[in-house]
Amino acid sequence: MRSHARDLYVYLVPALLRFCFVYATDAHDASQADVRADKLDDQKGHLKAFGESGTRLEVDVSDKFPPPEEFFRKYVQQSRPLKLQGAVRDTRACRLWTDDYLLSLELPEGEGAHVFLETRKKENRTQETLSMHFHEFLKVYNGTEYYMVDEVPEYLRSDVMLPCSLQCPELYQGDKMALAMMWFSSGGTKSVVHTDSFDNINCLFRGEKTFIMVDPAVHREKVDLNNEGAHSDIDVDSVDLTKHPKLAEVEFYHINMTAGDCLYIPYIWIHQVRSYNSNVAVNFWWNHYASLDALEKGMSCLDTCDHQLTLKDVRFGGADAFQEPEGIRDLLVNMLISSGQLDPQDLLQTLTKMFDQLDLDKDGVLTLPEAKQTTNAMWKEIANDMAVLTSMLDDLYPDAVEEGNGHIKDEL
Repeated sequence: MRSHARDLYVYLVPALLRFCFVYATDAHDASQADVRADKLDDQKGHLKAFGESGTRLEVDVSDKFPPPEEFFRKYVQQSRPLKLQGAVRDTRACRLWTDDYLLSLELPEGEGAHVFLETRKKENRTQETLSMHFHEFLKVYNGTEYYMVDEVPEYLRSDVMLPCSLQCPELYQGDKMALAMMWFSSGGTKSVVHTDSFDNINCLFRGEKTFIMVDPAVHREKVDLNNEGAHSDIDVDSVDLTKHPKLAEVEFYHINMTAGDCLYIPYIWIHQVRSYNSNVAVNFWWNHYASLDALEKGMSCLDTCDHQLTLKDVRFGGADAFQEPEGIRDLLVNMLISSGQLDPQDLLQTLTKMFDQLDLDKDGVLTLPEAKQTTNAMWKEIANDMAVLTSMLDDLYPDAVEEGNGHIKDEL
């Protein structure tokens, strides 16, 4: 289902940016490599789980969804996480989704009854995956490491209320909602450290979860992510501070969730997730910039929450939103958060044109404020230029094109 959705922007575009730009920061320098392990034996968090080093911070907590405009202005615009304690405790999914109930459902014929599974609870990006009939999964998952990671099936969507803070027609009927993903296991799952290029509300309907989150605007350069900024190779069970010494300086948000809770995870925030006991969650991804553009134009959101408004009523744009102009802007903003600025070196003629369009003050340096001030019209023109440059990558990075057809996962 997701094997091809992000190929272009997860592999080809970052390869282009690596080819054309110089990063302003480096995750490791020679002095860090010389740190002796025996000096770290007593340091907090060394060889312990991700998030055990550094300082702990708390997120805002509410016992209900804020009204949409308040939510977007106070949390989405401000890149501020929010725990919604018990916000979906009384919804159909939280009340009904027992194994017996799910086994009683009449499923469609053929592939419509199959779900996508991962086969290892500790995530890696190369593990085997498979497809299985949903009822067969329900019969065996407790005795296996099988982990359902797939879009919410059509036959379950009427059970899942759209979070009240997202109940604006401009969002759920305007293709600004990307995907609603279902995460189902017997517990014990461990995600990699990663980021998502969407805003996200994750709602838990069974079990417990722990989220460890890091604000990228403050600590992005201290968390070793890959060149695309999508995930890290850090061992989440045993963080080696000789390899990742800057993690000792990071401030971590620890959020514990139980059934009925939801969590707003801001766009491109760094996070790692663990699940406990029989575990079912649904997350709602939406396009960050498109939603904020709609907010500024004026959204006609519902005055009171409609508990009958479900995923059946939502028109999803899909992960192909990455191929819209906003997708390019997302990647660029992500890189600028980590490096502060980008200097062009030996740019191709087309890339020079793109850079000049984005360099609003014409000082030869591209900054985060400039990237955020650009217009949709500019990004559409840049998208056309990017298509030209992408074709060049077929020759420059043929292996990356092939690897891009593999499985890609953002665990929540």
